[in-house]
Amino acid sequence: MMAQYLALKAEAQDCLLFYRMGDFFEMFFDDAKVASGVLDIALTARGEHGGDRVPMCGVPVHAATAYLQRLIKAGHRVAIAEQVETPEQARKRAGAKALVRRAIVRVVTAGTLTEEALLDSRSTNWCVAIGEAAGEVAIAAADVSTGRFEIVATRADALVAELARLAPAETIVAEGSPHEALATGIRPRASFDSGAGEARLRALFGVATLDGFGPFGRAALAAAGGLVAYLDHTAKGALPFLRPPRLDRSDASMAIDAATRESLELTQSSAGTRRGSLLDAVDRTVTGAGARLLAADIAAPLMDRAAIEARLDLVQYFHDTPGLRDGVRATLRALPDIGRAIGRLAAGRGGPRDLGQLRDGLDGAWRLGERLGQIADAPALLRTLAPQLRGHGELVDLLKRALVPEPPVDASAGGFIAEGYDIALDDLRATGAGGRRAIAALEAEYRQRTGISALKVRHNGVLGYHVEVPARAADALMRPDSGFTHRQTLAGVVRFNAPDLHDVALRVTQSGAHAIAAEAAHLEELTARAVDRREAIAATADALARIDVAAGLAERAAEAGWTRPALVDHACFEISGGRHPVVEDALARAGERFVANDCRLSEDSRLWLVTGPNMGGKSTFLRQNALIAVLAQAGSYVPAAQATLGLVDRLFSRVGASDNLARGRSTFMVEMVETAAILAQATPRSFVILDEVGRGTSTYDGLAIAWAVVEAIHEDNRCRCLFATHYHELTRLAERCPALSLHHVRAREWKGDLVLLHEVADGPADRSYGLAVARLAGLPPVTIARAKAVLAKLEAGRERTGGIAAGLDDLPLFAAAATPEAAPATDPLRDQLATLDVDALTPREALDLLYRLKGLALE
Repeated sequence: MMAQYLALKAEAQDCLLFYRMGDFFEMFFDDAKVASGVLDIALTARGEHGGDRVPMCGVPVHAATAYLQRLIKAGHRVAIAEQVETPEQARKRAGAKALVRRAIVRVVTAGTLTEEALLDSRSTNWCVAIGEAAGEVAIAAADVSTGRFEIVATRADALVAELARLAPAETIVAEGSPHEALATGIRPRASFDSGAGEARLRALFGVATLDGFGPFGRAALAAAGGLVAYLDHTAKGALPFLRPPRLDRSDASMAIDAATRESLELTQSSAGTRRGSLLDAVDRTVTGAGARLLAADIAAPLMDRAAIEARLDLVQYFHDTPGLRDGVRATLRALPDIGRAIGRLAAGRGGPRDLGQLRDGLDGAWRLGERLGQIADAPALLRTLAPQLRGHGELVDLLKRALVPEPPVDASAGGFIAEGYDIALDDLRATGAGGRRAIAALEAEYRQRTGISALKVRHNGVLGYHVEVPARAADALMRPDSGFTHRQTLAGVVRFNAPDLHDVALRVTQSGAHAIAAEAAHLEELTARAVDRREAIAATADALARIDVAAGLAERAAEAGWTRPALVDHACFEISGGRHPVVEDALARAGERFVANDCRLSEDSRLWLVTGPNMGGKSTFLRQNALIAVLAQAGSYVPAAQATLGLVDRLFSRVGASDNLARGRSTFMVEMVETAAILAQATPRSFVILDEVGRGTSTYDGLAIAWAVVEAIHEDNRCRCLFATHYHELTRLAERCPALSLHHVRAREWKGDLVLLHEVADGPADRSYGLAVARLAGLPPVTIARAKAVLAKLEAGRERTGGIAAGLDDLPLFAAAATPEAAPATDPLRDQLATLDVDALTPREALDLLYRLKGLALE
């Protein structure tokens, strides 16, 4: 047995090995030590191997899913080694002491999950492969729980941003890849050969050419081939359901790098949870598929204006028809997740309940499609989606006739095929039921005949049906003429058999086994019928998800008075009464009101310099406008009274940087890296928010950097930008930068207390209110008093010297970069001395030299 285990473990490589032994999955050696620690189960030992006791632990097969969930969450991969023959087959093959054959039937990894209990119903579970070829880079991504398969051609410098958008559960690359640092797994380079990848895709989808799917680059073929090879490896030949690949370009959506996603908390808050994110604040979907699609929309706002307008038209239709919206949402709320149900069935991991979900979900989709298809003035997107909800009538009728109303999860016990679907199966069930009634009659007869009222007929897997009596009453049944045969004595009870019980039990057992076999055959047939329609079912699931997203966004807009954004071709950003949806929700829960603000960026005023006190709302103002851009291009209404904006090709946020100690970067270094990325990549169509650039270093260095960054954005990048700062000296740039305008968040002091108004007004702030904020924060009065005294001295010095900004008014734009460095001044006397060889001078030459040097000194 141990030799078989070691061979399987060698095949499993770095995976934990679940080795099936009866009703348990056992783990040995280091696997047992790791698993016992993660799962908090007992670590034991058995036998000997190489002179040492073998560490081991195990988990019950029936509870394996829960343990797998904990192991996967802890970052492990698990290979499942199942028995692939019965003990009877093993004995027939190799004699009485034959070892049952086992094989690894599946490798469970974070990116290849299909089980309902292992997945978050509201999150997409991506498995990603990165391919490189001919200097190109591409990403292939699959969610095997629904069959989604996407390929994105990108650039090496945009790879991290694309991975941040997908947030994959698992990322694989070829060995030796320059992107190994981004991967969770390394695969053989041969798996990522582009030629082999093309052949795999053709074989997978049964086509002679891939031209019908779109133009594949060599990197895309390498990525897709590597991903398919990995999925085939983990499934051990039973490749999960994959839909035809959808080819995308990274420039088809708004470019948002990882730092900006983290800063804006688009789909995940700074705490690493969904709660507190933009997605959480916007999400009013009622299905898991809708929630997953909304997350994808927010993660990748569109750049196609027509596609955005189509989404907005559908949201507006539901917004303007609240009765229809409520009815649609009520219907959707009752529907199961048919996308994941067909994914499990296609992967061979489904069961009766998944077929029941398809039956109920497709039936509900048909009814919804009928209702939506009758709308005369439906928007274009709804007219496209409604037909995709129908067309499954034959399959639905079949599943309605074949299945009981609530099929079980586990098929092994049967009971899921409806009465009347199979007459032969009904007869087997009737035979079994009649036998069980006969057994009950025998139990009553035995009690009467023996006079033992505690006599019972019981069943177990070893003895089958048998008679059980208390030990004190067993003597009467032990007599040879009693008609009973002794089988087993236990503490307190004795068990017997009887010929007539044996005959009836045999009839019950055989009919039950035949019934279960018949149901298993029906399950296989019904699953095949459903899988044959997997593409159409997946399309229906997508249509339901898109309708759910649109209705949910309409519900959110109606709740809070959001407005439809107007999209234009020129680079503007005009927001009236804009709000931050997450902050507004938090304030509403506390019973407070959010202060809305306007933002109007245009070609003549594309860079706003925002000053004002800490806690005044500068960062919130910056972020809310970035979030409005994301929501608008995702196809959502926005939290504003009015919104008009030109499409944003790249969104950048440098707000609230923190240390990255793992990469050896301080807060200031992180800030500079992010700012450098903005200056290198922002275009005139981009939107940039910058907060407190230059903090974290000396005042002079910080002001100099902030000054130069503002100039560069104004003159070179020429993008729409909100720049918040405490360097009031930067306001002088308004005199020389025509597209820069000054704004501030309002605050007032009242009877010694600071009142923050959270309103954005024109012009610079009159002062920073730093000491007032410090008092609000609870600094001791003596410290505040000392700070006032120091501030008075500093301000007096500034009045005399002009402060740290003295001389900046005379500095032309980019003068430092344009002016060549001045040549160092020469010193003839030093030059002459430097060339002397004193040891070689004669007395006469030394005297002459002294006269020359004196003359140089007097010049």
